[in-house]
Amino acid sequence: MGLMRIGKRLVGDGHETLMFAEEGQANNGDMSIALDMCRKAAAAGADGIEFQISRADDLYVFRDAGHAIYSRRELSSGQVRELIDVAHGEGLLFQVAGFSPRMIEISAAAGADVFCVNATDLTNPVIIDAVIDTGRPFWLATLMGTIEEIDWAVAYSLSHSRADVGVLHGQHVMSSDTTRGVPPELLQLDCIDLLKRRYGLATGFVDHTATTLVPALAAAKGAGLVMKHLSPQTDWRGADWVVCLDPQTWREARNMLTYAVQARGESKEISQTEFKDRSIHRRSIYTIAPLASGHRIAASDLVALRPGSGGLDPRAIGEIVGRRTARDLPAQHQLQIADLASGTSCED
Repeated sequence: MGLMRIGKRLVGDGHETLMFAEEGQANNGDMSIALDMCRKAAAAGADGIEFQISRADDLYVFRDAGHAIYSRRELSSGQVRELIDVAHGEGLLFQVAGFSPRMIEISAAAGADVFCVNATDLTNPVIIDAVIDTGRPFWLATLMGTIEEIDWAVAYSLSHSRADVGVLHGQHVMSSDTTRGVPPELLQLDCIDLLKRRYGLATGFVDHTATTLVPALAAAKGAGLVMKHLSPQTDWRGADWVVCLDPQTWREARNMLTYAVQARGESKEISQTEFKDRSIHRRSIYTIAPLASGHRIAASDLVALRPGSGGLDPRAIGEIVGRRTARDLPAQHQLQIADLASGTSCED
C-alpha cells in the first residue's frame, strides 16, 4: 500500500497511526483562540492540527448568509504564519483545509506541512490544482463522495501531482438538527481497507462521531491518520460542536488509539514474554505406570501432562507408540528421546 511523507513522519501501513486535532473553525476568527487551540492540541497528545483557512469571496456568493459568517473567520497572511510557527513550536504538524486558492498559496509559503482537499471540493479542480501547485502532500477527503467521484479525484490528482496523495474516508451528516454525529451503522469502517486496495494510497479516517472509541476502531482497521474535532473547552458551543471532544476527553481518545495501534500486528512470532507462559502451561509426554526396560510402548502407557518444559511435544505420541524403552522408567516419568531404544519401531 502507498505511503505518505508529512514533514519527517511517514503515514501508511507499517507505521504508527497519526492523530490530528481538527480545529476546523472553532476560533471563529479570534486569533487568541486559534493559538490556544494549538497549545491544547499538543497537550492532548495530537501529532498535528488542521485549520480550515479561507476567503469568503472565494467560497460564497455575496448575498448568501454564509459569506458574512466566513468573512468574520478570515485570517491574514501574517496570522496564518504566526499560527503555523506556534504549532510547529508545539511539535505539531500543520494541515490546512484550504477553501481559497489564495489562502492555500499563503499557507504553503508560511510553512504548512500538508493540505486537505475538503470533501466539499472533492470534484473541484480549482482547489485541487491550487493544492497541487504547492508541491506539498495532500489528502482527498471523500466524505459525501460517490465512488465514481472519488475515482475521478484520485485519477485527476495522480495525473497532475508529483507530491504524495492520500485519501480520507468518513461521513458528513452534521447538517441534521437531530444528530449527534455519524451513527455506527453509517461508519462503514471496512471502507478504509476498500480504499486502500482500490487506490493503493495512504488512507485515513475523519471521525465525525461524538465518541472516544471510534478513532481507536479506525486505527485498528488500518487508518494511517485519524482526524478528530477538538473543542476549546468543556461545554463549548460552536462550529461542529456536536462531534467535538474537549481537551481531556480528546486525550482519552488518543490513548485508546495508541492502545489500538500497539495491539496491531500480523506476525505470529512467539514473544519472549509468552515463552514463560508456554513453558508453564504446555504439556509434555509422561509415563502412566512404571515401564520395564525393553517394554514395547502402547498408547495406554502414555499421558500428556504439565509441566511441558524439557519434555517431548504431545504431537510425538503417535511416533513413540511401538518403540521400546531403553531403561526402566518410573511412573509419571517425563519421557526423553534417550529413554527410547534406538532402531526400534512397531515392526521389530
